[in-house]
Amino acid sequence: MCQNCHRMELGAGILHVLLLLSLSCLNTSASPVLNTKIKLCYELAAELNHSAPALLHSYLSVQGHPFDNANAPVCRVGVKCLPKGHLAIMEETEMLKKIYIGVKQFDLHLKNIVAQQRNMNAYKERLHNELENTRTYLTSLQLNLQLILEGRGYHVPEELECSPEHSTIPDNLFVQKQQGCAILREFKRYVKQMLKSFHHLLRNVPGTAAVNQ
Repeated sequence: MCQNCHRMELGAGILHVLLLLSLSCLNTSASPVLNTKIKLCYELAAELNHSAPALLHSYLSVQGHPFDNANAPVCRVGVKCLPKGHLAIMEETEMLKKIYIGVKQFDLHLKNIVAQQRNMNAYKERLHNELENTRTYLTSLQLNLQLILEGRGYHVPEELECSPEHSTIPDNLFVQKQQGCAILREFKRYVKQMLKSFHHLLRNVPGTAAVNQ
């Protein structure tokens, strides 16, 4: 009986040590768990970088003239609550925080675009599916970024200083189209920049194979 008690105590002690080691890993920037999350963020960013041009094209194709291409002057309008600044010049953790906020902002912008397109005669099922698929990738990216930041012991901001949810959506359908075009143009540019940032992070991750862009 005492021998069995000793084995149980030994087993509990080993589990306790393993738990402490796991928690220690989660608080280390070079831990395998966090490295895997960074790699997954890169893969999600790569998929978004691949699909963003097609999403912009699909959006423009159902808006009609003069929304013939993303470089048309009609698409060059200001939109509130878009990510600002260049990611490459930031320290690593600040960059991850900035990407987390930017991803959240774009997700909310796309949510608004989905609602707007539903109210337009130009609404198409294919565009809706592409928008929702993009939002799914953005949600997954947010979650992984949150886990990375929390694993490093950093606070993840719950509220955005500038949130598209609090922006007034114009009633004018033409202006809505202008803003939608401007948002998706900026989104295409942003995910390319984001992909480069994750690629840079991966090069500094021990034990991670080189990733080609």
